[in-house]
Amino acid sequence: MKNKHFLVFVFSIIAFSVNAIDENKKVTKEQDTETIMATFDGYDEEDGYAFLVQGEDDEDDEDIMYFYEVTEEVLKTVNLKSDDMIGERFQITYKIETYEEEDEYGYKETYEKYTIIKIAKI
Repeated sequence: MKNKHFLVFVFSIIAFSVNAIDENKKVTKEQDTETIMATFDGYDEEDGYAFLVQGEDDEDDEDIMYFYEVTEEVLKTVNLKSDDMIGERFQITYKIETYEEEDEYGYKETYEKYTIIKIAKI
């Protein structure tokens, strides 16, 4: 009888641990997403999807942000390869993936890749 109680106790601890680990993964994924307001500036095969974003320091300053990938859901929502969309304002949610590349000399460089996961016309 004591063995059954002990096994139930052990399995309970394992179940709580798995749920805690799963919850930590969700938090990490959420921290890797951002939402911005931007104006579409066009599409180029080499550069990707370009958006003009208001500068943080100077309200008159605009930065260009490039997105190389978009999800299938976004492509079904808005045709970003169309010139008709240039100048339109969007609310964009994107995820940030960080990766490293090593050159032939062994130096590692860290890069960020932005992928649009949700878009809405304003």
